[in-house]
Amino acid sequence: MPIDRRRDPRLLAVILGDVVGSRAIDDRVGFQRVMRQTVERLNEVFSPGIAEPFAFTAGDCIEGALGDPSQAPLCISVMRESLAPINIRVGVGIGTVEHLRGVGSATHDAYATARHALQLAARDRSLTRYLGTGEAGDVLLGAVCRLVDPLILARTEKQWEAIAAYRNLGHQRDVAQVLGVTRQSVGDRLSAGHRRAVEEADAAIAAYLSYLRQQRLPL
Repeated sequence: MPIDRRRDPRLLAVILGDVVGSRAIDDRVGFQRVMRQTVERLNEVFSPGIAEPFAFTAGDCIEGALGDPSQAPLCISVMRESLAPINIRVGVGIGTVEHLRGVGSATHDAYATARHALQLAARDRSLTRYLGTGEAGDVLLGAVCRLVDPLILARTEKQWEAIAAYRNLGHQRDVAQVLGVTRQSVGDRLSAGHRRAVEEADAAIAAYLSYLRQQRLPL
């Protein structure tokens, strides 16, 4: 649905994801299929709050925009779980509808902010970077991401599998049944994959972004 830039002063989040090491992936057909499936899932799961639909773009990237910035951490986690064990580096630009894509001041262009965030994440060899929340907010969210990113990078394929299944099913016994393992094994994989720590970090970032949106602080 088109955005009416004339009347909507809300903050939103532009999310740009770039697959890490995509050129080394031999199965291009399978990779592109997974990317398309991930985009379809994001557009389905977050459909009520999408400002611009997610798309699989040139350069092995995924991009889109959410009308509620507080949904960004969950969206990124769902994206990563859908792609795993493929890693994706993400830049998030917080901006307003008026400054979504080159409208008004270029310094407030939400897409430009997201691209800059992605560049900084690549420079630091990290996975996630948020920009556009103000100097103090950017430092705060950057610190949270630097603590969490190594936990995400350390996950094994089986841990990713259990974490993704747990998000979909919500109970360890159901995950165990689907994966054909014991409930204890599921619990061990979730714990070793630091599921709770990552979700708590997501919740903290979401709460901060929700506060910004409610206050509509100037960028």
